[in-house]
Amino acid sequence: MIEWLYRKILIAIVSDRDGYDVRAITLKQNKVLHKEVKRFEGEKGFEGVRNFIRKQTDESPLHYIALLNPDPHQGALSGCTLHDIDHELNGAKTLCRNQKWLLYTSLKEIESLKKKYSEVGIDYLFSPFSIIEQFFHDKISTGFALYALAQKDSFSVALFEEGRLEFARHYPLHTPSVETNENGGGVLEFAVGVEEEAEKGIDLDEIESLDDLDIIDELDELSDIEDLDTLEEIAEFSEDEPTLEEERSSKLSPNGIKDEMERFGDDYLRFELIQKTLEAFYTSEQCRNRFVETVYIADGYGSGSELKHYLEEELFLNVLIRRIDLGDEVIALAMSEDG
Repeated sequence: MIEWLYRKILIAIVSDRDGYDVRAITLKQNKVLHKEVKRFEGEKGFEGVRNFIRKQTDESPLHYIALLNPDPHQGALSGCTLHDIDHELNGAKTLCRNQKWLLYTSLKEIESLKKKYSEVGIDYLFSPFSIIEQFFHDKISTGFALYALAQKDSFSVALFEEGRLEFARHYPLHTPSVETNENGGGVLEFAVGVEEEAEKGIDLDEIESLDDLDIIDELDELSDIEDLDTLEEIAEFSEDEPTLEEERSSKLSPNGIKDEMERFGDDYLRFELIQKTLEAFYTSEQCRNRFVETVYIADGYGSGSELKHYLEEELFLNVLIRRIDLGDEVIALAMSEDG
């Protein structure tokens, strides 16, 4: 009844090391009336976020705020019970997805986020792996392939077969923790830092639905996306022509050149992380003589022909890259959860 009286406002927050991308959409009876997008950076960036959210939420008591989890200490595992999972997840908050696979994140980070956003409140905290599942829903439901989400500060990699998560790794970028162990970045490298949780641990057999978590909600239905096979392929390098990097650099300001060179370096780093993930998967029990032939990448930070080139030329993979608007995807997850 309340939705007939008030407009509904959904707000998405996607943060990176330089600032915050925030967007708000206003709905009335599931019809979009207004959309506003803002970017906040600098010392007063978070103050700008708070002011923007207050202004939006003052318009209606019917509002929801969703955050894409920025925690470097998070991940996903195949299975949901102690029998399925041979890892201890002390100090982590866990969520069993469809009784098939599990999301986890640091309890310490959740408490930190609650404190940081206490003035505005957070209704939903979404995992990058939930973004992958939604964005590639039509592909994940059929066949076996590797899927990745490229963000400015992180890279999430997951292998799915017919809708089942088989293997996953989440890599923070530009921090010492990007270094991986011999298992390709092992799940237990995150610093949990919560003594009382570390002492008692977590009984994965007692995991219930997302409704039991404070700020994470279960996703019920995922919207389809257009067939990625119809996307135009990104041009590859040619020995007879200048590379995209050289062409762009000639047209950019010094700051622009720096950004492009950083992106170029990040592309190679992401190539290495995919390579490490595959090496870890092929030596794991989950492999079962399966080999990856196709890679789908959701590009939220400008990864392009360089990454595609590395994967195709060095690992002989079929690669499809599609741009993703992370804010819109977070909004879509919130809408599916609320709807």
